[in-house]
Amino acid sequence: MAPPLSVTVKPGVVRVVAIVAFILGLLFIFDPIGLASLSPTSLSSTKGGLGADYQAGGSGSITHIVMFEFKKDASPKAIETACTKMLALKETCREPRTLTPYIRKITGGRDNSPEKLQNGLTHAFVVEFESAAERDYYVEMDPAHQDFKRDIKDIVEKATVLDFTNGVFA
Repeated sequence: MAPPLSVTVKPGVVRVVAIVAFILGLLFIFDPIGLASLSPTSLSSTKGGLGADYQAGGSGSITHIVMFEFKKDASPKAIETACTKMLALKETCREPRTLTPYIRKITGGRDNSPEKLQNGLTHAFVVEFESAAERDYYVEMDPAHQDFKRDIKDIVEKATVLDFTNGVFA
């Protein structure tokens, strides 16, 4: 029978490990740098997880506004198809690890403003994300969104995008 394994740990190492664990715990509880948005549960939209609780007051959530001017020769059917595909992104955009939809909400429609300040823009969409990390993934990497952009490029004359963190004005 082999003798029992004996491990000697210096007291300084134990203190360092305890301090690091304490700091990491504080970071996940108070989340000052948006770590909750990186976890699979928080990327699964508002169905639960630390991210949903942390963001409940709107703090940190992102609103992504997209406005299109379609080309003059774009058919009404092509425009309708593009708009339907844009709205479908709520279900087709999936968090890569959990494969769950991560977009909170998408709404959109055709302009009907009497102000005449549209500058050619005819359709607008508002997309809500729980975090900047979700928005960044959507914009830069999401395969469904990348496919959508490729699909509509031939009928879009101009796209204007404006994002903001809800409640942040300065």
